Amino acid sequence: MLSNLARAAVVAAALAAAAPAIAEGAKSVKVSYADLNLSSAPGKAALDRRIARAADRVCRVGHEQGLQLKAAAKRCAAETRESTQPAIELAHRNAANQQLAARDMSVTVAP
Repeated sequence: MLSNLARAAVVAAALAAAAPAIAEGAKSVKVSYADLNLSSAPGKAALDRRIARAADRVCRVGHEQGLQLKAAAKRCAAETRESTQPAIELAHRNAANQQLAARDMSVTVAP
């Protein structure tokens, strides 16, 4: 039976390994919003759903095994969604001002 110190070491090692394992699969996904009306609530909600799905995809949420990896993947997805906020807010402001945000009209989602 493992002592408390040994258990803590195992948990710490698993957590330390989780981030690099998730990062190994790291990639970016472009999320287009060219077809959305971001001046409407349904358009904004649709973009939020697309961003959440893309963050889950790049952080491999649902592909991990074990509680530590699952927690690390969920943290990665939450941080990734948070990192897209400036781009999303700019897209919303441009839509509210009826301006073209960019020719691309997409947000890059990456951990």
